[in-house]
Amino acid sequence: MQFITKKEYMEQFQKTLEKAGTERKVLAYYLDAQFQKINQLTEAITHETFWRVFPEILGIDAKLSLLTELISCEDFSNEEIIRITETDYRTYLKELCGYNISEGNNPSMVFKLV
Repeated sequence: MQFITKKEYMEQFQKTLEKAGTERKVLAYYLDAQFQKINQLTEAITHETFWRVFPEILGIDAKLSLLTELISCEDFSNEEIIRITETDYRTYLKELCGYNISEGNNPSMVFKLV
């Protein structure tokens, strides 16, 4: 799916969570908290704050992507999914790009998540 607005971007994560059913309700609170953070960051971004804020936005995006990937794993509880998401989001994009996490980072903002 290609999204062009923040609303469409957020809706794709909400739809994935809704498909997971009511047993994943705890994750809805986590998702809402991430949405609140991304809203605060995007509303406050300026050309002066861009270099500080953008890695945080990328970090939230990685969390949301990882969360939706883990939702389908029935072996993980909601708490385990949140724990894994919070600990692994910084390396998620690096692994997704085919890099080994033990390798040094490229000088890309994508690999310097906050």
